[in-house]
Amino acid sequence: MRLRIVIALILTTLIIGGCGVSKGDNSNQSSGNNNQNEVKAKPNVEAFNNQFTEEFLTSTEPVREGYYLLKAKSGAFTLDFPEDMIIDETRYNIGPEDRSEVIPFYHPEDKDLVADVIVEYYSFVVSEESSKDSLSNRFGEELEFETLETSVKGQYTEFAETDDGVLGLIWNDNSQQIQFYSLWNCIDGLNEEQCSELKDSEKEKLKSIIKSIKLSESKSG
Repeated sequence: MRLRIVIALILTTLIIGGCGVSKGDNSNQSSGNNNQNEVKAKPNVEAFNNQFTEEFLTSTEPVREGYYLLKAKSGAFTLDFPEDMIIDETRYNIGPEDRSEVIPFYHPEDKDLVADVIVEYYSFVVSEESSKDSLSNRFGEELEFETLETSVKGQYTEFAETDDGVLGLIWNDNSQQIQFYSLWNCIDGLNEEQCSELKDSEKEKLKSIIKSIKLSESKSG
């Protein structure tokens, strides 16, 4: 099951990668998010120690403990980004006219539980039901989504989980949509109980990121 899901995620990223090219060029210039990180001392955390990831972060001040505000390069959404993860520049993609964007991020350091996350933005999705069917097909099982209450008005958020990860679906009435999905895997040597505890903790962290996502309606396609 895990191998099939990993292959599906890789294929999805590669397919979407054909729609556009990364805007990351490894330069020292700001990403255009009004990032003033070069003026103030940067936090000594993974997210700011990675140049490409730093381009997405709008401030050196955390929005809550352990998280910094990320603004997509398309300008289509924001989310609370964890300080101990970085964006994978090799898989990042932004589509023509900013109508889609893929932001993959992961833990760069060895951990007892390794999580890999992909956030996909679309400005042209027909319905959330078709997306749920697509996600179920992608993961090879019927997913049960439940509502996640957020403080964002005019936006809908749902959540599902599998043995291998967490999924989120966020949309609004302007046909904008974000599909959030993650995979996790415990390192060898952990027993089932230890692994289960780590997964429960990671699930809550990922749910908090999903709840923090806010679409910008002005970017509807």
